[in-house]
Amino acid sequence: MEQLTGLGKAIVAADPDKIRLDMTVKNILAYKPLLARIFKEVVSECRDMNYDEIEACIEGDVLVSKVYVDSGLTNAGECIDGLNTEAYLNEEGLDRYDIRTYLRLPDKGDSEYIKLIINLEAQNEDKPGYDLQLRALFYCCRMISAQQGVEFTTDSNDYVKYGNIKKVYSIWLCTESAQTRANSIEIYDINRNFLFGSNSDDPRYDILNAIIIYISEKHDSENAKNEMIRMLTDLFDERINGADKVQILKSEYGLNMTREVEMEVTKLCTYATAMENKGIDKGFKKGMESGLKALVKSLKSYVSDFDELYTAVTKNEDYEKVSREDVMKYYCETETPVNS
Repeated sequence: MEQLTGLGKAIVAADPDKIRLDMTVKNILAYKPLLARIFKEVVSECRDMNYDEIEACIEGDVLVSKVYVDSGLTNAGECIDGLNTEAYLNEEGLDRYDIRTYLRLPDKGDSEYIKLIINLEAQNEDKPGYDLQLRALFYCCRMISAQQGVEFTTDSNDYVKYGNIKKVYSIWLCTESAQTRANSIEIYDINRNFLFGSNSDDPRYDILNAIIIYISEKHDSENAKNEMIRMLTDLFDERINGADKVQILKSEYGLNMTREVEMEVTKLCTYATAMENKGIDKGFKKGMESGLKALVKSLKSYVSDFDELYTAVTKNEDYEKVSREDVMKYYCETETPVNS
């Protein structure tokens, strides 16, 4: 029998509704009219453009979970407009960008156009146990280093070299943020400061931006003063059903929804409900187990014989169908009273 890798085991053990929910979220966020609204708000080069203009500048297909983040993958030999999608036979431990795309924008300077590389990540937790800001900056650094041999070279006969590095954005969308951070947008970028003296040089150094968008866990869109945040709040509000959500995105935010995207939005609600119900079931089961343990401990103070204790437990209507094995587990955990 073939031995599964750690990744294989994780996939087999994963909740299918969770996998489908994650992919549904990514497919919705990869919809270009939606991306255009996010880019206009957080990508400085898009501020003065309208949604249609931004959408027209999103180059080619938007890649969903196809490009690797981790090191060890090489771009050497690819064409200048290529994306690294090299696969490994053993993918254990490798991350992929949720969404990856290019923006090719008209340039106001000497060049015909400017090119931006943008990564968008969807994240439930705003405090996942590590500094999310550092992960976002790491993704920026990987998108820059992965450009060597694709966007720029270090060859001695290339006089531009590092000057061809393209600016990158890593945008993180936290859909269940604590109220202390809700309805806000953070940006981490590079600034130039003089430790001593000054000069009038104007070097290019603005090559990375890490951005985090915090959506309220309460999904109280009426308190969101920013339209883009309000739109995303409504999109991820589990209290709104699929049909109403589609109508809101159309009428209030002007999205021209395709039938495929409407179906994805509906699936988002279906899978989210399934996950919520599983959470309720899990919490109920945990509460029942806690109550059973307390009941066994209490009865054992008066009844030392297991058969008698099991009969007493099953007379409780909440535990009338509990197995002997479950009761025995807590019976053996508790200490036998001294006076029994």
